[in-house]
Amino acid sequence: LAAADALTLGTAITGQLSSSSDVDTYKFTASAAGVVTLSFDSPLNSSLDYFGFGVYDSSGSMLGFYRTGLDRTVNLAAPSAGTYYVGVFSSTYYSNSNYSLTVNHIAGSTAGFEVEGNGTFATANPLTLGTAISGQLLDPSDIDTYKFTVNAAGTVTLAFDSPLSSSLDYFGLGLSVSYTHLTLPTNREV
Repeated sequence: LAAADALTLGTAITGQLSSSSDVDTYKFTASAAGVVTLSFDSPLNSSLDYFGFGVYDSSGSMLGFYRTGLDRTVNLAAPSAGTYYVGVFSSTYYSNSNYSLTVNHIAGSTAGFEVEGNGTFATANPLTLGTAISGQLLDPSDIDTYKFTVNAAGTVTLAFDSPLSSSLDYFGLGLSVSYTHLTLPTNREV
């Protein structure tokens, strides 16, 4: 990461992977917590995964991981001010054509976005009842944990919007057991 090229927020940078093992690294600075928008402009128009890119914090922890052969724009939380890194690499397939990358940052709330490092009850991201949150599993062993508080007895409804249209079980949801509706006692944190 020490040799990462500096990105200017809002300005596209062009890169090229010189081989299937090349990794292009970039860095940018977020002035405060907020939302990062990363736009990857693929030179291809392919449904195959020619490119992969990951976003990392200054300690090297991955915040987001994506694969594509198409143009792709993603939004994710920058949980604090600091330096962040983007790594672009060859994915399943390889192309040496030029790609471009543009990063923007809007300082403010990260509400509505998962903040990685939320794999345990102690590090669970807070949920606001009635408000959607976007998350991503970084790898098959990643677990995203969320918490919310109810102030009165009642019914909690959990709505999950899968990014896939499949009858296969790619995701597991649990509140001790997997239920869509669960009645909780007063003042309990889940």
